[in-house]
Formats: sequence, structure tokens, C-alpha cells
Amino acid sequence: MTEDDIREIFFVECDESLEAAENGLDACRSGTHDAETINAIFRAVHSIKGGAGAFGHTALAAYTHGFENLLGEIREGRVPLEPGLVDLLLLALDCLRDHVEAARGEGTPPDDAALLAQLEAAQQPGEHSPMAAPAPSPVAALDDLDALLDELAAPPPVASAPASDTGDGWLVHIRPHAGAMTKGSEPLLWLRELAELGGICEACDIAMIPPLEQLLVEEGYLGWTFRMPDHVAREAVTDIFDFVGDEVSLAFGPEAALPVPRMAPPVTAPLVPDAQPVRLVPEHGPAVAVAAASPATGATPAPANQSVRIDLRKLDILIDGVGELVIAQAMLAQRLANENLAHIEELALIETLVRDIQEHAMAFRAQPISSVFGRVPRLLRELGSSTGKHVKLAVAGDTTELDKTVIERLSEPMTHLIRNAIDHGIEPPEERQKVGKDPEGTLTLSAEQKAGRIIIRISDDGRGIDRERVLAKAIANGLVSPETQLSDEEIHQLIFAPGFSTAAQVSNISGRGVGMDVVKQNVKELGGRITIESTPGKGTTFALALPLTLAISDGMIVQVGDQSLVIPLTHVIESLRPTPADVKPMGTAGQVLNARGSFVPIVPLGLLTGANAPVTDPCAGVLVLVETEGHGRAALLVDAITDQRQFVIKALDAHYRQVDSVAGATILGNGKVALIVDVDFVASTAVREGGSAALAAAA
Repeated sequence: MTEDDIREIFFVECDESLEAAENGLDACRSGTHDAETINAIFRAVHSIKGGAGAFGHTALAAYTHGFENLLGEIREGRVPLEPGLVDLLLLALDCLRDHVEAARGEGTPPDDAALLAQLEAAQQPGEHSPMAAPAPSPVAALDDLDALLDELAAPPPVASAPASDTGDGWLVHIRPHAGAMTKGSEPLLWLRELAELGGICEACDIAMIPPLEQLLVEEGYLGWTFRMPDHVAREAVTDIFDFVGDEVSLAFGPEAALPVPRMAPPVTAPLVPDAQPVRLVPEHGPAVAVAAASPATGATPAPANQSVRIDLRKLDILIDGVGELVIAQAMLAQRLANENLAHIEELALIETLVRDIQEHAMAFRAQPISSVFGRVPRLLRELGSSTGKHVKLAVAGDTTELDKTVIERLSEPMTHLIRNAIDHGIEPPEERQKVGKDPEGTLTLSAEQKAGRIIIRISDDGRGIDRERVLAKAIANGLVSPETQLSDEEIHQLIFAPGFSTAAQVSNISGRGVGMDVVKQNVKELGGRITIESTPGKGTTFALALPLTLAISDGMIVQVGDQSLVIPLTHVIESLRPTPADVKPMGTAGQVLNARGSFVPIVPLGLLTGANAPVTDPCAGVLVLVETEGHGRAALLVDAITDQRQFVIKALDAHYRQVDSVAGATILGNGKVALIVDVDFVASTAVREGGSAALAAAA
């Protein structure tokens, strides 16, 4: 593993720590926190601090040091966690996020002087003010081995405070392993943090240092014994070593020996001469019995990590390969069917294995949508400070998983929608009070899996969409003629027109007529659809229907005239051959299907696709009953159903352009290209052309 790989792991863990700290502070803000919540926030910031020092990110390390000091005072109960302090901690977390991005190379370090002063001032509410501690800095390069040994063997500088408050304190023994060094850890930083807690280094064990010609720089030869004050909890010490995990050995108590490092070379003066059990007797807590192995035999290796980080590019290659495997399996099945060999058992086994591989491969890319939802609290705080509107966040279904590519491309449209909801939707506090609302608005984010798609809803409890004003603005801009009669949904869709805005004045949040058209385009590129529900005075909901994945899905292959089409199986309810009594006329040319008492519009796919000689009589063909997200049910008229199998989705816009009613293309088993039907668009077309009454009856 290269240094760049280790650095990338550090930043991934930074993102995880920032998310954990954000969740913890949100719990503090809502009053649902406990002591473990505070500990989790402290550990998250501390983990970032440890890695920042190891990789030489001095600005990040210095800032997290100041942040951590205040969190430590809160954790020890010396500073009460009041609402105003929670707001300060949230601002500090936002600044920490900026520091991490700067360390990653995606910006410049923020000016944190004023915020650090606030964090330090917040530590002074009572008599237990912490001592000022120097920020960690990169370890200076040492000229030779003697200088290295002198610095590591000497006790680190400590505060002038006594080692204990009420007694003689308690002992902790530290020994790093070779793995700690190879992963970029720096023991001096650990020792300084122990000293900051009031610990005193009583001994540095150098017995395991070999002759110079045998010395390996990545090995752990030194060990230290610190005496910690009684008031320091053991968890405060173990937290220091969170970042290195099991690559450092700790032992507690006066009778405990310094742990023997793993993979240490044989030396003439072993710390433990044999493998007899050693009884560790902590001063605080029950005794623990362990076996200390001699250097000759080596200590028992730690359990292997059960997870592995994989480069996303490698996953993409795997997904592409699985897609080609699906196509090859379909072609093989087609050829064997042509030779009347489709019934052989090996073919069924291959199909099962291919499906299993595909499902597992797609599961690798699945991520919870909480990674997107987790960025919203900061956005709300920023918008609140600029608009004066106080908005609380409600979240549901944040564990819902979808493809990583979808998640990555979802951030921008969601940001636009949220900014629009705060600026246009939620009223100022005084206006909300006049109409009997809570001065604090509510933004609700929810996600759920439905019919093979992910439905994400962004709802506010604001003033709703003023449809008359939207229509008037559209007429003034020449988007529609004054004589046009539009439904509520069609009026809602006008706000996605390029350049459309009803803002009275331009602000840094909205009003320039850009953003909402970008939202619709981004969602459409993801193979999704966006709908709007709004009630004047009550609020607005934007619903995004997105595919679970952009790569492989299941579909029904149908024949329409001279064309083969694919209907995504997630939309299909059933297929049937109707009788003449089941088909009723609708308007001048339309027809509806009486499906068990509900009237469903019949959509002839042949007329939409321009196929040659398609079936036009429903009783002579097959009706595929489908369910849509925003338009109810529809019955798609096709000539015949020819197959049902997995298909690999290929985007049209990469090689041609986006086409309405077409969600993409795929390669069939016979090697020909088939278009994938955009069921939602087809159903909405049926509504506009006279099926709305039937859909209303079906609903």
C-alpha cells in the first residue's frame, strides 16, 4: 500500500468522522443526546486530529486541537452543554469540514482565528479552565539515529500540574507495533497528548533496540510507562490511540509488563522471558489475565480486519464486466434456443450464477442516502444566517440504499431544491406567526424504495406555490398563450422552464432563473422523473423518482410491429389478452380497459414508436398493465411478449441524444439493439391525450 493509498484512507475516515460528529451535534441540538453522544463527537474530532498530525496537515491538526479541548471539557462535565454552545460547536464543525477539504487539496484553509478564540473562551465558564496546550506540529527531521533515540527516550514535556488529584495516579504502558509506523503514525504525538492529560512519563524501555546494523526503521522497539492522574478516565487514554487501532499495545496497572510488539526481532534482553500468564491489575476496574509471548515465538496475531476499501474505478470495471457477462449469457441463451437446446440444465445454472454475480456486484456500489442527507444541516444553517429564517430538519428513510453514482449526482439537484424551498417556500418568522404557524419552519427529507425505484421527497411547510402568479409570469414570458388551459401539474412544471423565476428581486440564493431547469435536467439524466405537489398555505413537496441502479435491471421484451422494445419489470403488474367486453371507447379515438372495475387508458406503443404494421386492436394483441409513480396505471398495447430477462442499460445521450419516451437502450441476445420504454413519460402522454378521466376513475 502506497502513501497515497494511506492518505486516501485517512480522508475517507475523515468523512465518516465528520458525519458521526454531525449526527451527534444534531442530537445535542434536539435534546436527545446522552453521555455516549458526547463521547462519540469527541472521538470523531480526535480521530481527525491524530491523522492530521501523522500526515503533516498542521493547520488541520492545530484547529482540531482547539476544538477537541472544548469537547474534552464538555465531556468531563466542566463546561455545561447549553443551546448557545451547541450552535458554536456546529459552526466549529463546519469550519473543520472546510479544513479537511483544504487538506484534501480542494480549497484553502479557512481563517479560523476568531473561531478558535471563541472555542477557547467557551472553556472559561467556571474555575476548571484547562491549561493552554501547544498545538501539535510536524516532527522535525532528525539528522541521525542518536537524535531520534534521545527524543523518544526522554520524557515528553508535561504540564506543571501534579500527576494526580487525590492519590498516586495509575499506570499505563504503551508499545507501538510495526504496523503503526508503516501507516504513518507518530508516537511523539501520542506521548504529547498523554502529557496534556496530566500524565508523567516514568520510564522509557529501550531494551529491545537491536544493534545498528539490525535496526529496521518501521519496527516498534521502544515502550513507555506513564503515570496518569486519578481524575483521568481510562477511556480518555484509549481514545488517543483510536486512529491506530490494534497497531499499538496498551496495558494498565502497576503489575503489568510492557506489551511485547508483534513481529519484533529476537533480542538478548527480552521484556518477558517466557510465555507465562501475566496478570494485569488495573487500579480502576477488574483484573485481566493475558498471555505474554516471548519474542522468539511471537505474540498471537490480532484478528484480521473483515472489511477492505476498494477503489471505485475497480468497481466500475467490475460492473462493466458483469454487464458484458449478462449480454453474453443472453446471446448464448438465444443461440441455444434457436437450436432447441434452451432446456439444458447447464444453461439454467449459468443464468442463476450470472444473476447472483450481478446482484452482489451491484450491492458493492449501494450506499445509504444518509451520505446526501447528512450535508443538509450545514446548508440549512448557512441559509438561515443569510435569510433570517429558522428551519428545523426532519429525516425519514435515510438508510435507504441506492447506487453510488446516483448518490454522487444527486447532491446538486437536492441543493437547488432545498435552497428554493427556504427562499421561496418557507415564510419569514413574523409572517408565519400571523397565519398561526410555528415561527420555525420545517423541511422534511424522506426516501423509500417503491416499485423498483427510489422515491425521494423534499417537503416544506411554507406558503406553497402561487399557481396564478406562476401562470401569469409564464404568459408574460411567452412560455404559454393566454388561451391555454393548464392543469395544476402542468402549471407546476412551468417552474422548470429555463430562465423562469417569480422572485421579486435577485438574491445570492435565487431569482436569477437558473437552477430549477438544471434540477430537471440532472434528474432526467439519471433516468428519473420529478413531480410537484403543492397546497397554498400548507407547503410544497418535490418528489424525485430515481432508478436503483444505472447499470443492470430486469425487463420484459415485447414485439411491436417490426421493433423489439423493453419494458422495465419494476413497472409491470400483469399482462393479459382482453375480451371485447373489457375494452371501452374513450373520446373520439381513445380506448380504456376495464380492469376489475377500474378504467385504465390503453396506450398503443406502436403509434408512439412509429413501428411498421403494429397491432392496433387490443383484443388481437397483449396488454401490459403498468404502474407509474405520478400518473397511476396504464395498459400498454403490444403485439406479443417474447422474453423476460436481465438487460444492460446503455444511455442514448452518450452516443445520440436524449429522446422522450425512451429511457435508454440495450443489446438483446440476438445482438440487436432494443429501446427501453420510459413508462412514466408514456403514461403522462396518455393523460394529456384524453386519458385523464380514466386515470381519475382508476385512482
